[in-house]
Amino acid sequence: MYNSTHVFGHELLGRNHVTSTDIAVGSSVITFSCLQIAFGVLNLFLLWKISIFHNAFGRILATRTVIEMCSSALHTSFAAYATLSQRSDYSPLWAVVVGTLGYDLAAMSCAMHVLLALNRFVSVYFPMRYPTIFSRRNSIIAIGFALVEITAVTLLGYNLIPCNTVGFSATHYSYIVLNCPDPGQERPFHFARFINITCGSFFCFGAIVIDTATIRRLFAIKKKKAYISQQHFNVQFRFTLQSLSQNIPMFVEIILLGLSDDSTDDSKTFVRIASFVLTRVTDFVNSISIIFFNPEVRRFLGLRFNQLGPTGSSSVVRTDTY
Repeated sequence: MYNSTHVFGHELLGRNHVTSTDIAVGSSVITFSCLQIAFGVLNLFLLWKISIFHNAFGRILATRTVIEMCSSALHTSFAAYATLSQRSDYSPLWAVVVGTLGYDLAAMSCAMHVLLALNRFVSVYFPMRYPTIFSRRNSIIAIGFALVEITAVTLLGYNLIPCNTVGFSATHYSYIVLNCPDPGQERPFHFARFINITCGSFFCFGAIVIDTATIRRLFAIKKKKAYISQQHFNVQFRFTLQSLSQNIPMFVEIILLGLSDDSTDDSKTFVRIASFVLTRVTDFVNSISIIFFNPEVRRFLGLRFNQLGPTGSSSVVRTDTY
């Protein structure tokens, strides 16, 4: 058994008996993760088949969908299983790998949210330069650079800075920062806290501010009737509203993650559970938002219900203007 307090990473292992809370949390994670994967596959198919998404917006959306599908698969295969079984006969290294990858994928998803917000901002404020700024080549480079940079920062930060090893804890239902391996050793820098504050304060909240500014600009354009066409305006508004609606739950999720502070303190149990389950709910909501905000998708699927945001056809040739 590895769950001895003398073993580094013991706090990541199960308690060898299952509680009702374990079942509730584990079942919720499995349910929302499986739903997200299923709708994620549908998302990728829709992005491939519907021409309005054959642009930078669609490429960023597809990238984020794949990232969140990987996160869902990771949580279904390990986090949910470890929570439901509460086993303690595995190496803590597995939980460390899952924790590190989980944080990396979450940071990647956060970066794609910001990139989506910037994409909407440029398309509305600089429509003439948008096709050049977010050309196929430039958008692929931006996505690739963001993913590589995020991966380098998270992997190096958690593994090179002393006392910052992170892992998934089956008993605490969250990612936690492990205690220093040597008794009496102090953590020189709380990297996880830095990531949470940076992502929450600058990226997540920043994305909301950008989307809000974009929507404000769209309302000003509508008031002056300065849009190219009603059809074009409708698509711009819906894409931006879709981006904003996905940034808000992500921001709440980051706030809860910051409040939990990767701590094992019993007083933060509810916050840890809420934060962890909300990550799965947020990814699921992201996967179905394409259906709610886009009539092109609903027509393709043969669905009929009220439109969120402006209505109108978007069967245009120049999809690169979005």
